[in-house]
Amino acid sequence: MMHCTKCGNKTELVVPDGDNKTRQVCTVCGHIHYINPNIIVGILPIKDNKILLCKRAIEPGFGKWTLPSGFMENGESLEQGAKREAKEEANLQVKILHLQTTYSLPKIGQVYMLYLSEIVNDDFAPMDETLEVRLFSIQDVPWENIAFSSVTFALEKYVDDYNNGVKNQCYSNY
Repeated sequence: MMHCTKCGNKTELVVPDGDNKTRQVCTVCGHIHYINPNIIVGILPIKDNKILLCKRAIEPGFGKWTLPSGFMENGESLEQGAKREAKEEANLQVKILHLQTTYSLPKIGQVYMLYLSEIVNDDFAPMDETLEVRLFSIQDVPWENIAFSSVTFALEKYVDDYNNGVKNQCYSNY
């Protein structure tokens, strides 16, 4: 970042007073520009004891299975973002049941928030970022072809809960 988003003047890399990290700080107005993690929102969609997965049509993970998810937009809640991503990737309409997984990837600056959700429509279908949409029984989840560690984590926790009759749990990888 070369210019301040607040006043347009030049910024410089300095450690602001009371901080311990180098930040971009405006040389005129003193505004500190923080670089924060991206929030990824999504759902773990279920219908008739099956899990819906999307086969990715984009990188990273082209051709691998994932849960409907993506970057949260400014101006939306976590739940609104999760529902939007479900619609954008699989034409899904869902009822959010509860937060199921939080998953932090500090090395790449991402935090995942995934909601267990019930599918309420039957006309789900692949959209622009998706090659295929399919309902899988728990026994048929394609574990060897899952795109991301966050998705594997969420699916493993859901399957464990399902097999043990546990409900309404939220899990974190930390």
